Amino acid sequence: MSETDKGMTYTKPPLQRENAGSSFSKEKGLPGGTSFLLGKWVRLIVVFLCLLLLIFLTYMVCIYIYSNWSKGASKFYVVLDCGSTGTRVYVYQASIDHKNDGSLPIVMKSLTEGLSRKPSSQSGRAYDRMETEPGFHKLVHNKSGLKAAINPLISWAEKQIPKHAHKTTSLFLYTTAGVRRLPSADSKWLLENAWSILKYSPFVCRREWVKIISGTEEAYFAWTALNYRTGMLGAIPKKATFGALDLGGSSLQVTFENEHRQHNETNLNLRIGVVKHHLSAYSLSGYGLNDAFDKSVVHLLRRLPDGSNTNLVNGKIAIKHPCLHSGYKEQYICSQCASKDQEIGSPVVGGKFLDKGRKAGISLQLIGAPNWEQCSAIAKVAVNLSEWSNLYPGIDCDLQPCALSDSLPHPYGQFYAMSGFFVVYRFFNLSSDAALDDVLEKGRDFCEKTWEVAKNSVAPQPFIEQYCFRAPYIVSLLREGLHITDSQLAVGSGSITWTMGVALLEAGKSFPSRLGLRRYQILQTKIDPIILIAILFMSLILLVCALSCVSNGKPRFFWRPYLPLFRHNSASTTSVLNIPSPFRLKHWSPINSGDGRVKTPLSPTVSGSQQTPFGLGHSLGSSIQLTESSLYPSTSSVSHSYSSNSLGQMQFDSSSMGSFWSPHRSQMRLQSRRSQSREDLNSSLAEAQMMKV
Repeated sequence: MSETDKGMTYTKPPLQRENAGSSFSKEKGLPGGTSFLLGKWVRLIVVFLCLLLLIFLTYMVCIYIYSNWSKGASKFYVVLDCGSTGTRVYVYQASIDHKNDGSLPIVMKSLTEGLSRKPSSQSGRAYDRMETEPGFHKLVHNKSGLKAAINPLISWAEKQIPKHAHKTTSLFLYTTAGVRRLPSADSKWLLENAWSILKYSPFVCRREWVKIISGTEEAYFAWTALNYRTGMLGAIPKKATFGALDLGGSSLQVTFENEHRQHNETNLNLRIGVVKHHLSAYSLSGYGLNDAFDKSVVHLLRRLPDGSNTNLVNGKIAIKHPCLHSGYKEQYICSQCASKDQEIGSPVVGGKFLDKGRKAGISLQLIGAPNWEQCSAIAKVAVNLSEWSNLYPGIDCDLQPCALSDSLPHPYGQFYAMSGFFVVYRFFNLSSDAALDDVLEKGRDFCEKTWEVAKNSVAPQPFIEQYCFRAPYIVSLLREGLHITDSQLAVGSGSITWTMGVALLEAGKSFPSRLGLRRYQILQTKIDPIILIAILFMSLILLVCALSCVSNGKPRFFWRPYLPLFRHNSASTTSVLNIPSPFRLKHWSPINSGDGRVKTPLSPTVSGSQQTPFGLGHSLGSSIQLTESSLYPSTSSVSHSYSSNSLGQMQFDSSSMGSFWSPHRSQMRLQSRRSQSREDLNSSLAEAQMMKV
């Protein structure tokens, strides 16, 4: 045996039986089909629940942060109401009330309240607001008049809003019935020129925010503003809402909640949070205060003899009016009048015929001839639709509401009378709960005064002469025209206007209620958002743990920080080695062979016992170490290590030692070198013993 062969170590498995029942590598079968698919679906479901819970938790946290961040944020709105008597400006400040458990947690504050253009002692106006005259519809083709009507209102609004908020303040210009009656070319001219002024304002204004609103829109805005101020809008639980009667200069808007929805042309559906409202809304053109007085003049004009037509065309006609004070004699422009010899026949109201090509109306002289009974009768004529339309002749006001056509639903429920109604009440110093008979009494007393006494008895204000007519008119409109009794009626304050409805609905877009994180009601118990977020977070942690257990048998943080070499097998082993398991990899130490050469044995060695090239220990308490000789490379460059019943790992000695490979297929097994015989093994053992001696 050569010197080289003396120290040669073979890594043949020691004491292996020829008919050993165990293999060098344990063949691991694939999981069962049913259990494998079941585990796969369980993992997918748990992953989906984790993702869903994570998304919802992120959403809740974002809402909570946004809600608290936006508590102090406010947004301002400027609304220009361009009516038939003048142009008014309203400024509103909107913010979120997170303590409000209703469906509409928006706080709307009017910056116009408590402010007036003149001290209250010098102004008899019913409203504290900034206003310019004349009516917007009278400014057609008058650019300087248009600027004079708009610019002072914008300048005043600038002073009410903090300068840093100007660039985020929304500006709206909405025109109503006065402009609705104009020819399309005239109304278009007004809107385009108004836009050319507003687009240079310090506020945010879009072209679509300068427009004519329909009578139904105006009614809808008024109802929204009224029920917001009374706390009925979006209330939880739902409360009975109030109907709105919004009396302007040209038209009357009627809106109320109606359970019977058979009138599709007047139906409006409003949803505030989870609360739904089914509304009936319509506008009665020609029933505003100014148009109603025009109709009274038209009625008197009809009673004139035929020969008066020539004087009417020349503007030299005079009409005695029973609703004007004695001593009153003034020129009047009748926008609803037409000569009786025109193609349209008798004078009519409503704009279908009289608006064609007519711009300023007809000038005539009105002379006061006070008579309370005749005045009350003329007021009833102005209310009765059959007097002004050939489609509805002979309506009896005692049998049905004579201001309404057959297609319109009758008013139902409790109502707030606003705008023009409030103006009349305020003029006669009546409280909001005053009866309609009180209005008639005040009106009669006022009509008995001479013109000089009457105009000096009140603060300077427009249309003083018309209040003698307005008192019986609003009473007839409510009682005969709409069939609304005193018990159904309350008069709203001057702070309730349809413009607040515009600002409120726009604020609902800017402050979406879905971002207002309030208490959630679960199983009749209100849960604070912070508690709900904490519960969701803990649920997410539990789901992640469940996913880890399903995937690996136990969570990763319970895994061993070392690589186990052997696993305990409860089954009986067929190996000749009786070795306790599991075993851990220990420090790889070289062994001195005794002849000055250092060898790293491949085969297991017993720690603390006599070291041999194979170092095989038979005691139960011994621990096993795997080492490898680096002095004698094999032809296959593969070193082998073996276990009794299962193979831990195989090592490769190619360019670098120590990398591990695990079999990927059950067919791959570790085999001994067949060229090594049992005799060679015994010879090597004997040689090792002789060298030590």
